[in-house]
Amino acid sequence: MDNSSTNMDNSFKYDKVVINLNNHNCLTINPNETSFHVNLVEPIKNIVYIKILKASIITTNAMKNSPLLYIRYDPIYISINDYDRSQSYLNNNGEFDVVKYFDMIPYSNDTFSDISNSHVSFDWTDSSVYILNPHEPNLKRLNIVFRDKYFRPLDTSILTNFNLSICLYYIKNRA
Repeated sequence: MDNSSTNMDNSFKYDKVVINLNNHNCLTINPNETSFHVNLVEPIKNIVYIKILKASIITTNAMKNSPLLYIRYDPIYISINDYDRSQSYLNNNGEFDVVKYFDMIPYSNDTFSDISNSHVSFDWTDSSVYILNPHEPNLKRLNIVFRDKYFRPLDTSILTNFNLSICLYYIKNRA
């Protein structure tokens, strides 16, 4: 088997790295939007699985005010690169639009909201694991966007802090 395809029969050895990100160790192009990126110092090669271990945000009470009018369990979408693990439908005046994203945090009706998938697993049957097929040969950058329930980037005056722990599983070597 050549190195260009993901080996689903697990005859490769895997390793993992956890990357902890927050609004202080990421860069942003527009300081008013929650669109962040981090350039990895050392590229990670041959990534086959990605999983969010923990994601938390701190928002202001403006989430509950117009124009957002957030109520408990409304979604806060997380996009990571172009890895679309999930999808939802937005009602746009009777027309339904498909939105694709990596994961979402349900709004808690408080200033702190979070999700946690704390067990580290890369079983392909684990629904919180995203399988890259084909694998990512050379990951150099992570792009992260937090979006509101209308799928627009949140304003940094509303989402003031975030913490994100991502586990990346990669092919270490052949068995």
